[in-house]
Amino acid sequence: MYARPLAACLVAALIPCVAWGDELKPVKVGSRTLAGTVKLREGVEPPYAELNAQLKEKIDREPKYKNACKEAYQQTVWLIHKENRGVKNVAVWLMPEKEDQFFDVKELAEKKKGFDPVVVLDQPHCQFEPRVVVLFTHYIDPSKPETEEGDPNYVSTGQKYYAINPTTLEHNTKLIVPSGGGKFASSVVPKQTTKRKPEAGLDLTKMSQLRPYDPSKGPIHIACDIHPWMESSAWALPHPLAAMTNDKGQYRIENVPDRGKVRIFVWHENAGFINKAGTDGQVIDLSDVTKGRDFTITGKK
Repeated sequence: MYARPLAACLVAALIPCVAWGDELKPVKVGSRTLAGTVKLREGVEPPYAELNAQLKEKIDREPKYKNACKEAYQQTVWLIHKENRGVKNVAVWLMPEKEDQFFDVKELAEKKKGFDPVVVLDQPHCQFEPRVVVLFTHYIDPSKPETEEGDPNYVSTGQKYYAINPTTLEHNTKLIVPSGGGKFASSVVPKQTTKRKPEAGLDLTKMSQLRPYDPSKGPIHIACDIHPWMESSAWALPHPLAAMTNDKGQYRIENVPDRGKVRIFVWHENAGFINKAGTDGQVIDLSDVTKGRDFTITGKK
């Protein structure tokens, strides 16, 4: 995602190393907004019946969950708006155009602007809510972008990612974190914990030591070992220039740079990256963000 330390060049002899020793360069954020809609193509329909049947079979496998978790029979992978075919729970985020650049978001982090200081993972009826989140746990220090080892020099934003369990059922929350983004963690969630006092639940940020990582490695996978059909995803980025689509498939990213080019990433858990160039990101020009950027999902992976 960013320039690698020179030591890595000695190992990866087949990859050019010209820029790897260069210092990371800041890109100023701005006051503009990039918005758009993510839709499912006409004529394409997710296998709702199949997904619901699979859920029911897994839930009913354990008799003690059949009644307690019956509300989870309805799949939440594909949530399509009936009128405009907008897709909910699509993660959309920006990255600088070049690999050796980073967004200077120190002021946004200090002012708690453009992101939620507290993000809560709920599980009210044997399903994770929200299904997908984008986190902003750290930013790159613009006064000293790299450590002595050549890695990004991260500063904590103080954002907390909590897991709660408002029910009397037993749940655990397990995080499988991509390399560089933290560590594997799994723990039982205290029962009858709520959004009013999420700190009484699990502090997932601390538990997994979450931090930004190369998004080409995929999302943080979240699961419950007790209820194996429960799944969720999270992305940890070094800036808050990101958004999740709403019920109508609409997204809105604030604090976008006033000019220049950036890369945009659009990801759905079943369709994968739907932007051009996939994990490399689609380069767009911000000269006229008022036009927005719309995307269409043509099918699942």
